[in-house]
Amino acid sequence: MDATQSPTELDHVDRRILALLCDDARKSVRALARAVGMSPGAVGERVERMERAGVITGYRAEVNPSMLGYALEVLVGVALTQHKSVVESVSVLRQLREVVSVELVTGRWDLVVRLRVRDHVHLKEVLTASIWQLPALGHSESMVVLERDAGRLPQWMPDPEEGSRGHDGVPVG
Repeated sequence: MDATQSPTELDHVDRRILALLCDDARKSVRALARAVGMSPGAVGERVERMERAGVITGYRAEVNPSMLGYALEVLVGVALTQHKSVVESVSVLRQLREVVSVELVTGRWDLVVRLRVRDHVHLKEVLTASIWQLPALGHSESMVVLERDAGRLPQWMPDPEEGSRGHDGVPVG
């Protein structure tokens, strides 16, 4: 959602369907319907509505990079000397095959780059031959990811089983 879009209203059933799809995007409409106690047609309509509204933006396979020889995940904070070069720097970084994502952020860094590399030797190659060669690079800091907790719904999204809660955790409605 960009700043010009308004959020889509979702009820507890929609949120439950989202939670189930986040857990397993291959879950059939029939399985979703059984889990939420509705007909497959009604659940299919809800999923289609959330797709049209942009709540569900796609489905994808999760690949284990370690099984492909890219066991090391690294975050690289990048500070640029010339902020007018952000677009150019992002474009260069996104062309690197080891780059998973490039995020424009606030704070100490201008960019946070997520890499997948084979090992520390490969990381050194990517840093020295590519990232450290950015024309607008001020400095960078590399952080090896030791463990990642992924695949769960954000804390701000109410648990569908608990109903809606306010910012203080008190049930609403």
